[in-house]
Amino acid sequence: MTQQNTTDGVDFQDHASETGNQDQGISVNSGSEQRGQLTQDEQKVSWLELFFDLIFVTSFDQLAKRLGDSFAPENIIIFLLMFAALWSVWSGNTQFAARFGNENRIYRWGTVLELLTLGALSLTLRSDLADTGWLFAAAYAFNRFTLVGMYLLVARSEPGAGRFAQVTAAGLALSGVLWLLSIPSSSTLTLVLWGLALLVTVVTPLFAQRYHHDALPHHEHLPERVGLLQIIALGGIVTEVVVGGRQQEMTLLDQAPTFLALITCIALFRLYFDQSRALPVLMANLQSRGGTLMGWLYSHLPLTISIMMLGVGFGHGIAYEDKHHDQQNLALVSWSLAAVFGSLALIRYNASRLTSVPSLDRSMVVLLLGTAASVALALSHLSTLPLHIATAVVVVVAAMVTAQDPASAQLGAVEERILEEHGSEE
Repeated sequence: MTQQNTTDGVDFQDHASETGNQDQGISVNSGSEQRGQLTQDEQKVSWLELFFDLIFVTSFDQLAKRLGDSFAPENIIIFLLMFAALWSVWSGNTQFAARFGNENRIYRWGTVLELLTLGALSLTLRSDLADTGWLFAAAYAFNRFTLVGMYLLVARSEPGAGRFAQVTAAGLALSGVLWLLSIPSSSTLTLVLWGLALLVTVVTPLFAQRYHHDALPHHEHLPERVGLLQIIALGGIVTEVVVGGRQQEMTLLDQAPTFLALITCIALFRLYFDQSRALPVLMANLQSRGGTLMGWLYSHLPLTISIMMLGVGFGHGIAYEDKHHDQQNLALVSWSLAAVFGSLALIRYNASRLTSVPSLDRSMVVLLLGTAASVALALSHLSTLPLHIATAVVVVVAAMVTAQDPASAQLGAVEERILEEHGSEE
């Protein structure tokens, strides 16, 4: 194995595989020279982080029930805003731990306070906005201000990361103020202010990324936390499917949609975890690619929310058997599945574009075809059983193609060689 540094990038030579394939060059594309190396210290996900993520099992369940209560446009908008807010709570905690460590006092005590805000948020997720919207906004604002305090403390204790922490804290503070301003507002203005506050949260990293050279996330810790959240979302599918299945007779025909939905869930697990997931984070550390890092992270937001909505559609389709519910669940399942495939295609592109592996590989083609097939299902008039058969076939085929795609193995090889070459540097 050889490594060749050039002004255009870093080349990794891929030696012949055990199957006897010829040598194949795999290069990592770079827009700039390398600026750093991977963190030597191991950073495992702590018990506190696992407990923090576990609360999202309850939060996601409450949001799923809220969506299931009504598919009216207003409720869907509120659902999306609440989910985005919850996701940003998780993202804020996850990024802080990955950037500054999960064993220091700042993180531990800050996370305890965040757990309290997360509990308050979960209490309001299924309630009427007019009754408990103020509590949701207040709890979320307190969460933002907690993170502000954590970043300001880091700015004092780690001067190298001070500018990054200060810019991030300023954005979080502005977001928190907007949430507080929404408390006495009317329902329409409340939603507008929530949207503006979430927009501030999203764009803040764009202003802070120029200063993040000394605050890059741990290359193993961040992908692990992101993967854990996808497992929680997939677990939500299982919950919704089982609850729906219990409404039907325990016969093979009546439970066929339940088992097909479970097969789809397992295939989605393979479809996500068989792909290269850490490469953008590795390159962010080696080449200070802040945009690549945030693009990769934010592409998981539509993925997670689509998986969750897919579970609601599956569960309701199984539980209710009438034409009205069939059409509602058809739309929810098919459009959510299309968003899942689209998000997975974006995640794969974020990895492949960093290498010489063609972005339009076999897996990308099947993901795009899966998106198109899901849209076609939305335009059909399938009842629950045929719909679940179709979704299972589409997702299983996509998972099998991705698992056997040589490009997937090549991307994995790039990750391994980066870790081997740079993770061992003194």
